[in-house]
Amino acid sequence: MRAVGIDIGTSSIKVCEVQSTSKGVHILSFTEHPLGVNPAHDTELEVLEFLQGLALQYGQSQTKVVMSLKQDRVSIRNKTFPFADRLKILRSLPFELEEDLPFSSETAVYEARTIRMRGNQAEVLAAAAPKHRVAEFLEKFQGSGLNIDILTAEGLAFANCFSNWDGPIQQLPAAPLELGPDDGDVQAPTRSLRMMIQIGHTHSLVCAVEDGNLVAIRSVLWGMKNVADAISRKYEIPYVEALREMRSKAFILPGKEGASYDQIVFSDTIAAPFKEFGRELKLSLLEIETELGGRILDAQVTGGGAGVMHVSAFLTQMLEVPVNPANLLGGFQTGFEKSPAVDHAIGTSLGLALEGLRKPRNPALQFLRGEFASRNEGLQVFWQTWSRTVACVASAIVIFFVFASLRESAADGLLTKANEEIKNQAKIVARLGPKQANEAGVKKYIRDKRKRAQEMRSLEGLSRMNSALEILKKISDSAPARGQVNLNIRFLRIEDGNVFLEGTVGNAAQRTALQRALGSVSKNGQLNAREGTPAPGVLGIPFAFGFSVDRGTEKQ
Repeated sequence: MRAVGIDIGTSSIKVCEVQSTSKGVHILSFTEHPLGVNPAHDTELEVLEFLQGLALQYGQSQTKVVMSLKQDRVSIRNKTFPFADRLKILRSLPFELEEDLPFSSETAVYEARTIRMRGNQAEVLAAAAPKHRVAEFLEKFQGSGLNIDILTAEGLAFANCFSNWDGPIQQLPAAPLELGPDDGDVQAPTRSLRMMIQIGHTHSLVCAVEDGNLVAIRSVLWGMKNVADAISRKYEIPYVEALREMRSKAFILPGKEGASYDQIVFSDTIAAPFKEFGRELKLSLLEIETELGGRILDAQVTGGGAGVMHVSAFLTQMLEVPVNPANLLGGFQTGFEKSPAVDHAIGTSLGLALEGLRKPRNPALQFLRGEFASRNEGLQVFWQTWSRTVACVASAIVIFFVFASLRESAADGLLTKANEEIKNQAKIVARLGPKQANEAGVKKYIRDKRKRAQEMRSLEGLSRMNSALEILKKISDSAPARGQVNLNIRFLRIEDGNVFLEGTVGNAAQRTALQRALGSVSKNGQLNAREGTPAPGVLGIPFAFGFSVDRGTEKQ
């Protein structure tokens, strides 16, 4: 089976063709076609001409063509359903999302992807796209002659590059629904999350992954276009030339020692918009942590912005979590030479191609439904031939289900009366809606209220928290001058309110002076000192100090 993913961006078109074999997935080819950046250039006409060429290449083949709506055109919500049947989930989506999204079944196309099963419950990513967005997309490329087999969401397709896209849906044991202790604290397990950040030209994607499953997506309206605009304004050069300079030699200096004035100015020009990006990322990460009740362990970065030198270290300082370059091609066989540039660019197009290889057990997310579904002439011929037989079978099935429904109606009536009193009290006291007015809904209401109160207290303290770099500056300012102490630091760790420092000094007097100086930084004026480990080839007296510092958070 073959599939081709076509990612139409604002700066280029990326096309990735993959083939499913018995040994895995083989990436046959990857092509990137740059688009004109001149404002007077007709980009839509260029895109249409390029797609017409692809239509000649793939129009008569059995290759699936997969494209996507941009993530800012699609709404994604993490939801839990008390059943696992996919058809029931799809039918329930408009009612489940009516309080979160201003759409209805008449104005939007609903889709869902099951993340995992927990007992009889299904955790899904529910997606909704306005119908006029789908219609605009299809109308825009109608003249290309390219038959689109799957129209999916950009973020969900990109997640195929680093998630368990080809495996069965994860099965987990059912978790009991219990309230926390009487003191108001919620005892819930913390979810371990890993982030994947794709920095695009005009927008970026932030994906949260847990145990190899995508659990949340955010779209950040920031891209490398912001950096190019900053370079253009700083050096008063045309945007096209600024874009060329950014792509060829963009960098952020980790330190300014030994750098020339021009290098420092260029680095600061690039770092300024990245600081804005870092602030947007921190808000998105905090929102994901709050929504999922998790903790972010680390992050990986890809996309055009990942090619900026030292950007991973810069984002590590901004986000205070380890950030490393992503390796999307590591687990795939390729028909071309792998390189960092290709790895950074291939993400979305590769994910789209993988979406076309999905099995029916975990199918592709498809917005071409209902009025947008492709018409099948073979189905019309089948209906003309077998319409009478199908009508008889359908009648028999309807009669069977009506009979079964009548048998269960009595039992359902008794169950409804038993739960009516609980629903009435839930509506009066907790003011829950009809769907949440049950025992589980009441417990969830209490738990959410307690959790929200605890999070607000935590966020109020964290908003005034001193960063690790500020603590490091305090230590550096309090340490004796270089001429007084021959100081060599081998290890420094700042974790929450605890600091551990290890290294060597020239003699015992210098060790005492350093210990006295660090006592002024310690929260209680005391240090936990012990003998340090001598470093091979380094002269001096080893030391190891541990102490606590004030991070500026208020006690709750």
